[in-house]
Amino acid sequence: MTSLATSEPLASTPQSPVQKLPEIQKVVVILIKPTSYDSSGFPLKYRWLVLPTNSLAAMNSLTEQALGMILRPGVKTEIHVLEDGIIRHAKTLKRLHLRFKKGEHGTKLIVGFVGVQTAQFPRARDLVERWQAVGATCVIGGPHVSGLIATMHDGITDRHRPDIPCPHIMPSEFQELMNRGVIVFHGEAEEVWAMALKDILEGSKTTFYRGGQPDLNSAPLPRFPKGYFNGFASETMTCDCGRGCPFGCEFCVVINAMGRTVRFRNPQTLIEDIRTICQIKGKANFFFTDDNFPRNPHWKEILDGLITLRNQGYDIGFIIEADLACGRIPGFIRLLAEAGGTQVFLGLESLDQATLAATGKPQNHVDSYQELFASFHEHGIVVHVGYIVGFPSDTPESVAKSVAKLVELGVDIVSFFMLMYLPGSEDHARAIARKAVMDPDYNNYDSAHVTFPHQGMSHAEWTKAYQKSWRDFYSVPQMIAALKRCKRSETRHSLLHNFVWYRWAFSAELVHPMLSGFFRTRDFRDRRHGTKPLPYWRFCAQEVCRYLRYVGLGLAELYRFQQVVFATECAPAITAEGEKLTGQLRGVGDWINRTFGRAMSRQWLNSFWVKYGQNRWRLLFHPLGWIWHLRMLPHALTEVVYTVRYVLVLKSMGSSKAQS
Repeated sequence: MTSLATSEPLASTPQSPVQKLPEIQKVVVILIKPTSYDSSGFPLKYRWLVLPTNSLAAMNSLTEQALGMILRPGVKTEIHVLEDGIIRHAKTLKRLHLRFKKGEHGTKLIVGFVGVQTAQFPRARDLVERWQAVGATCVIGGPHVSGLIATMHDGITDRHRPDIPCPHIMPSEFQELMNRGVIVFHGEAEEVWAMALKDILEGSKTTFYRGGQPDLNSAPLPRFPKGYFNGFASETMTCDCGRGCPFGCEFCVVINAMGRTVRFRNPQTLIEDIRTICQIKGKANFFFTDDNFPRNPHWKEILDGLITLRNQGYDIGFIIEADLACGRIPGFIRLLAEAGGTQVFLGLESLDQATLAATGKPQNHVDSYQELFASFHEHGIVVHVGYIVGFPSDTPESVAKSVAKLVELGVDIVSFFMLMYLPGSEDHARAIARKAVMDPDYNNYDSAHVTFPHQGMSHAEWTKAYQKSWRDFYSVPQMIAALKRCKRSETRHSLLHNFVWYRWAFSAELVHPMLSGFFRTRDFRDRRHGTKPLPYWRFCAQEVCRYLRYVGLGLAELYRFQQVVFATECAPAITAEGEKLTGQLRGVGDWINRTFGRAMSRQWLNSFWVKYGQNRWRLLFHPLGWIWHLRMLPHALTEVVYTVRYVLVLKSMGSSKAQS
C-alpha cells in the first residue's frame, strides 16, 4: 500500500530547476475538466457547451508559470486545456491518448483532472485508469476532493459551526486512487503546484498534497489558452476576483473547500488585465466566479476601475454572484450597473423564512426580496436566483406555489436544484454520522436526481415537482414579461439566449442547464465501467429515436420562441394594432396585414391551430370539414412567411448586438 505522504504548503515557489531525470526532453501537461454520465453510462458530450471552467483557466496560468521556473533550458513543453464534455475537445483527447499509447521517448506526460465535482468523480476515476495505462502521472483535485477531505478527514474547526461530526478517516475512494499512484490534491494550487510538478519530474512518490487557502494577491490571473472556446456557444471569459464566503450555509461545499475567509486578487492587476483583453478582443464579457462578490473588501475599487474603463470607451459586461443582503450595501447596485454588470446570481434557495434559518441562511429575508429585485431591475440588471426543491417542509403543492411567487416577485431566471447531502457539506457530514440513507452513486449528485428519501414526498413526487418547476417558470408568458423588463436591447437579447439554453437543457437534454450544452452525441465505445452491455443494434435504434426527438422538440421550441421574440421585438406595433390581431381572419386584406405587417403575433395563429387540432378527427368525416381545411391554407402560408421573417429578426438582433 502506498503511504500517505503529505507535502505542506510552500513559503515560496521553488526556484531551482529539476535536477534529476536528464533524459526528459519534453513535458506534456494535459488539464481535463471531466464530464459526467447519463443513466445509460454514456458520457455527456455536446457540440457546444455554454459555461467555461474557471479552474482550467487558473491551472493553465499556474502551469505555464511553474514550468517556466522549474525546467532547465532546452526542455520543450506542451499544455493542453480541454473539456471532456465538448465533442471537439474530446476528439483532441482521443488523439493525444493514441499518441501516447504508441509511445513517445523522452516525454513526461502529466494529466490533471481539474475542478472535479461530485457528479464528475466517477468519470474522472475511469479516465485516470485510461491515462495511467499509457504511462501518465495523474493528478486529481477540485471541490469534491477538497470538500470531502475537509469534512471526513480533517474535520471542520469553526467556532460559528461547532460540533460538526467527523470520523477523521481518508475517504476510501481517494485512498484507492493514491494506492494506484494517483496524486490527490487537497485545497488550492497557487502555492504548491510548482513544487508538485517538480516532484513529479524528479520521480517523487508523494501522492497527497495540501494547497490550503493561499494568498491570491500575487497569483497569476486565470487565462484560457488560444482555441479553448472552440466548442462553446459564446466566448465568456471567467475570473475569480476572490475566493471564500463568510456565510455558513449547511448545504454548501464552498465554505469547507475554500474557507469562510474571503481572499482576493490585486484589484489594479485585475483592471489592467481587463483593459488588455479589451484592447485585443475589442470587448470583454466576464463571469466573475466569486461565490460572493460584494464580500470582497475591494469590490468598490474593482467596480470603480471598470467604470473608468467604460468611460474610456471600452465595452465591458459581466455577471456576478452575490448574497441577498447586498442591497443594503450603500451604492453597490448603482455602481454595479455603471461598471457593466448585466446579471446577478442570488442564492435565494427558499421562500420560507423558517427553512432559511434552519439551513444556516438567516441573512436571507423573504420580505425584502421584491424590493431588492426591483432595485436591480431599475438599474437594468437581470435577476437570476437559485432555488432548492426538497427541503423538509416542501410538498408538490408548496413548490408549485413558490414557483408562482417567484414569477410574481419579478425573478428573470431561476436555476432549480434538488436538495442533496452534497459530499463536502455540513449536511453530508451530519448525514454520515447518523447513518442516513443516501444514493451511493456519485454520478447522481448533479442537482437533478433524488439522492435520499424525503419525509413528505415519494421519489416520484419529488422528481415530478422538480421537473414541473422548470416547465412552469419558463412558460411563454413569463419569458415575455421578463424580456419586456429589460431596459437595453443587448440585455434583452442576452436574456433570450439564456432562455433558449435553459429550456433546451431541461426539455431536450434532460440535464441541469449548468451541466448542459447543445446537441449531444454518444460514442458506442465510450461508456462507464461496469455498465450493462448494450447491443449495437439497440444503440443505433436509440440514436435514431433520440435524433427524431431532437427534431420534434426543436420545432416546438422554434415556434415557442418565435412567439416570445415577436411579442418583445414587435411589442410597440402589436400594441398599436390592438384588437386587429385577434379573432378569425376577416378577409384577404386582414390576412395581408397580419402576415406582412409590422405587428407579427402568433396569438391568432396559435388559436386557430388549437381549434383545428381539436377537430382533426371530426373533420375527416364531417361533410363541411373541407371548409376548415380551406381555412387552414392561409394560416399555413403565414407560418412559412413568419419563419422567414423570424430568421430575419434574429439576424437583425445578432447584428445589432455585434455593433453594440
